[in-house]
Amino acid sequence: MSNDPTTYPAQHAAYLAEVHEREAAATEGTWGVYNQGTLVEVVAGLEEDDTGYRCRRVIARLDEDPIDNIPAHAGWSADEDYGQLLHDAHFTAEARTDVPRLLGIVRETHQRAEELAAHLNLVREFRIPVQNKLGGYAELTVERGPGPFDARWAITDGATHSKKVWHLGSWYWLSAIGPDLAYRHTMQEALALGEQVAAFEGRTQDDEVRKLQGNQGAATGGTR
Repeated sequence: MSNDPTTYPAQHAAYLAEVHEREAAATEGTWGVYNQGTLVEVVAGLEEDDTGYRCRRVIARLDEDPIDNIPAHAGWSADEDYGQLLHDAHFTAEARTDVPRLLGIVRETHQRAEELAAHLNLVREFRIPVQNKLGGYAELTVERGPGPFDARWAITDGATHSKKVWHLGSWYWLSAIGPDLAYRHTMQEALALGEQVAAFEGRTQDDEVRKLQGNQGAATGGTR
């Protein structure tokens, strides 16, 4: 199993590599819990029979009367205390397989995130539906800037020509404010703002439809 730090997210690579080293150095094989009612042991290669058990190695022996200074446990019965002992033993035993499996999940997730990031570098625009409930479908666009603005994004009306962009709470012609003000967001900022604008535009369009419907209703009623 790879321990190359580049297979982990950069901000956690050093720590996860250390976890892998500790996991690799621990006794190999499946660990189990031997519980005889008074004796609890975590062992590697547990094999039980009618007379007891065999194992390749004892990993840990848990005290049936452990030191417990947790105030909430002060009133515990012996059965409750022993139950906690078993929980701790099983957690320890399962860590032998849990840790490498979790490290594998981290590596797999990181690889998928890296692939997605590479794909996102090719994306030029996202289309966000306007969140209106009345009237027809509408959308706005979150788009990457051209040329020197390639790393910056804007919220636009999606027009091919005579494009409008969202700036400080209003729509402006791109030609009027220029690309410096239009393409001023990171992709994450633009997507988040685009969702807000889509919601605002949806409410605005719904209000306009209701107003139009009200005017039509009033006109119809006035001709009776």
